[in-house]
Amino acid sequence: MKKLLLVSLVVVLGFTVNAQNVFNKGDVLFNAGIGLPVSLGFIPTLNFSGEVGVIPTGDVGIVSFGGMTEFQLAVYSWDNKARPYFIIGPRAAWHLQVFNSDVWDVYAGVGTGIAFRAEPYETYYSSNVTAYGEGFVGGRMMFNKGFGLFAEMGGGSRSFLKFGLTFGF
Repeated sequence: MKKLLLVSLVVVLGFTVNAQNVFNKGDVLFNAGIGLPVSLGFIPTLNFSGEVGVIPTGDVGIVSFGGMTEFQLAVYSWDNKARPYFIIGPRAAWHLQVFNSDVWDVYAGVGTGIAFRAEPYETYYSSNVTAYGEGFVGGRMMFNKGFGLFAEMGGGSRSFLKFGLTFGF
């Protein structure tokens, strides 16, 4: 009987205690990482993104807004000339808070922006500017409120898999 009472108490407390979530309204997080390129060689991309929690969506999660930038120095195999790519733009993500955890953050989002590319010719570089869009899913594992790891997977930017460090403020 004592065991049943103890187990019942643990179950009830487990459902009633609310842990602090990793990402809340007003929180600011920055990611700095590298990415595996979609094409144009094996030189990794450098990427930076930041976001702030803005719109709570009840018990489900929170919507964040921010921006990202990504750089890749790509080399075509047929001419061995370096082509710098630079992407910058805004993005938004929905952070699901169904885990009720102060360690894990799971999110999905979209982004858009401008991509700059320099195309090498015989004696000069020509610039090329295009629009881009991306969709992504990601996650964070926070060691404390100010430091953790992140990983994102998606399409549209220069890399299909990004990973690195997260800093919180």
